[in-house]
Amino acid sequence: MIPAFNLSGVLPPFLGPSPTGRTEMSPYAVSMVEVVKHFATSHERIHILTGLLDFRAALRAVGIVDGFQWLDGSFVEDVEKMRNRAPADVDIVTFAHRPTASPDEWRRLVSDHLYLFDPRITKAQYHCDAYFVDLDKKPFLVVDDTRYWFGLFSHQRVTSLWKGMLSVPLQSDDDVARSLLE
Repeated sequence: MIPAFNLSGVLPPFLGPSPTGRTEMSPYAVSMVEVVKHFATSHERIHILTGLLDFRAALRAVGIVDGFQWLDGSFVEDVEKMRNRAPADVDIVTFAHRPTASPDEWRRLVSDHLYLFDPRITKAQYHCDAYFVDLDKKPFLVVDDTRYWFGLFSHQRVTSLWKGMLSVPLQSDDDVARSLLE
């Protein structure tokens, strides 16, 4: 379930009286259908959601299927009301296992598919400011990457306001979500 925006126009960082309840804290586990139903409220948002679904399909097409994505940025805020503008993109961090065990094959896959791993390209092509965390690297590096992205995504950059984000599995109901956009 995606919580309603709080008075500051952001997803709350947690639900209930305390941030200690694991099931009631950000990132909130949701499906793509929930994301579409909640955020497909304007032409600009529908355009971004279409790009997001295309990006997710492209990841799966190269074998990146075992993982999840954190969604954040102004896309998951009430920017139309709070800043009087539409969102330009959606911020994403994909946490996933490599589709291949060989480090050399993985490097080749990344270099052959930069359109999935270079944020400048993903932003232009899919309207996704997208980053990748390799869940097959050393655990302390995964923890460090997670710390970095959670710290960045859980607060507004300019105001430092604490806010929530969403978590969507790579294997979700994307086909149904896409049909809702059409």
